[in-house]
Amino acid sequence: MNKDVSKSEFWNQCYNENNIGWDLGGVTPVFKDWADKLKTKSKILVPGCGNGYDPLYFSSLGHEVLAVDFSENAINRIKNKSLEQKINIQTLRCDFFDLNKLIDIKFDFIVEYTFFCAIEPTKRIEYSKVVHSLLKKSGLLVALFLPLKKDINEGGPPFSVSKLDIENTFSKKFELIKSFKHPLSIDVRKENEEYFEYKKILV
Repeated sequence: MNKDVSKSEFWNQCYNENNIGWDLGGVTPVFKDWADKLKTKSKILVPGCGNGYDPLYFSSLGHEVLAVDFSENAINRIKNKSLEQKINIQTLRCDFFDLNKLIDIKFDFIVEYTFFCAIEPTKRIEYSKVVHSLLKKSGLLVALFLPLKKDINEGGPPFSVSKLDIENTFSKKFELIKSFKHPLSIDVRKENEEYFEYKKILV
């Protein structure tokens, strides 16, 4: 397979071949718990949303959700599920790095899982800039970052992520609110991922 992660064809092929090891087959327990505790209806962006279990769940709670993915297959699956379940959700098939040109919306939350590690590591600073620009004042990036234990030389996707790399990527435009090993992480990822909340700061 051509591993050009910056091409939608690569991700479509993953879905066609069911080569989707990142897919949990249901709502992420960490984000279900997070969403269940939200006290106000919010605008939520989920980049690299895949099959969309999380954004569909957020939408079912009444939040205004935009699910974004590079793969047409993934977006079509979400659209079909939303029709089946009668859930109102917005979807967009596009390159995340073009999102600013395509929408004029600011979000309360951006929920990150398995997308940061799927992009070329050289684009991580640009990722942080796009996230910053899409969040409202004091908006939050809510993230599970992984794989923390993968050797950088192994390549990807998923590409290795380190806590130092996370800090270097976000410290200039965000304030770290909290980070910890989340008790609701699924068993096979417990030691390989960490929960982070970063608040947008004006720079």
